[in-house]
Amino acid sequence: PDLTEHQQNGDVKDIIKRLQKLGTGPLCDADKGHKLTSSTSDDPDLKKYKGLNLMDTDVMKLRHAPKQSGGVMIGVARTVQLPRPNDFLAVLSALTELSAGDVLVVNTGGSTRAVAGSLFTTEATRRGVNGIVVDGPIRDVAELECFAYSTKITPYAGTVQHVGEGVDVSSVQCAGVTVNPGDIIFGDSDGVLCGSVDTFSACLHDAEHIVAAEQRLIEGMKVGNSLHSMTNFDEHFAARKEGRESSLTFKDLRTVKFTGIDSVEVS
Repeated sequence: PDLTEHQQNGDVKDIIKRLQKLGTGPLCDADKGHKLTSSTSDDPDLKKYKGLNLMDTDVMKLRHAPKQSGGVMIGVARTVQLPRPNDFLAVLSALTELSAGDVLVVNTGGSTRAVAGSLFTTEATRRGVNGIVVDGPIRDVAELECFAYSTKITPYAGTVQHVGEGVDVSSVQCAGVTVNPGDIIFGDSDGVLCGSVDTFSACLHDAEHIVAAEQRLIEGMKVGNSLHSMTNFDEHFAARKEGRESSLTFKDLRTVKFTGIDSVEVS
C-alpha cells in the first residue's frame, strides 16, 4: 500500500516491506531472544530494547482478513479513545483522518455496543486503510472489508453523539497492551503485535533468519528427513535430562543438502 505522512521515514518503509514476508511467530521468537539478551547483558545499548507487545490472544480475535492481503496486516497505529462507552462518533470522525497504510486502534471504554461494521470497513478500504483493531465490539462480521480485529462481537450498534478528543491525542490500552500513535501494528491469524519502529527493526534480521531456517526444515521433512535429525534434539534432550544447560538449535542448514534440494545461505 501507499504510505502517508505518518510513514514517510525511509526506515519505516523498509521495515514494513520486510515485515510483509514474516509472521507473528518468527517475530515473537526473535523478540524472545532479544529480551533474554537485554536482561543478561551489561551493554547499555542492548538494555534499551523495549520488546514487542502481544495483544491478549484470549480476547483479541481476527474477524476478517481480505483475501488479497496475503494474511498479514501491517501499518502505522492511529489511536482513538472513545469519550463514553457505546458511542462511536469519535470512530467515524477518525475515519475522515485516516489514509493509506494506517491501522486504527480503538479503546471503547468498556462498550457493549458495536463501534464499527461493514460501512466503516468499506470506507476504510476505499481510503486504503490496512485495518482496525478494537478493544470492544464490532459487527457485520460476514460483510467486513479490511482487516478487522476485536475483543467482542454484537449486532447492536452504539450511538453517535459524543465527539471525543480526536485521533492520536494519546496512547490507548488495547487487549492488555499500550499502543502509542506511530507504533507499528502487525497482525495475522495468530495475533496482533505492536511496538516502536526501533523495536521491530531490531527483530527483523533474526526473524528473517528463523523463517529461512524453518523453511529449510520443512523442505527436509518433505523429502523424508526427520525434524529431530536436523536439530541437536538428541544432545539437547540428554543434557537437560542430566540437568546441564543446553539450547535446542537447528543444525547448520546452510550446509545441509537434502535429496533434490540445493543448499541455501540463510545468514
